[in-house]
This record gives sequence, C-alpha cells and structure tokens, in this order.
Amino acid sequence: MSNGRGQEYLDENFCSHDDVFISYFEIINEGDDVRVTIQCEKCRKTQAHTLELAEVIYDLDLRWEE
Repeated sequence: MSNGRGQEYLDENFCSHDDVFISYFEIINEGDDVRVTIQCEKCRKTQAHTLELAEVIYDLDLRWEE
C-alpha cells in the first residue's frame, strides 16, 4: 500500500507560515499601540497583532551613527 498521493496532498497543502510579511499596520489607541497585520506568502492567510508602540520602538535598539 502506498501513501504517495496522500503525502503529496499534505506537502502541497500544509503550511507552517514560515514566510510572512507585514501587509498592513495602523497606529491606534491615541498613538499608544500599533495594529499589525501579517500575511503568509504561501497560503495567503492573515493574522493581526496589537503591539505596544513604545515597546516596538525600544526594541529597535538604535545606535548613534557618526
């Protein structure tokens, strides 16, 4: 018994959402937060996250440049 086609189907349709990009963002809550929508390149599903804007900016870890 072969599971060839079953494995092909899984390989074609399984998505680990490894390759995502930011498709949209907006500043909300009077500038305190940012709402970021990410989208998967493979399956095109989207997911939204609300992040604290100050935390995002501090995480950039900017350095002084000469």
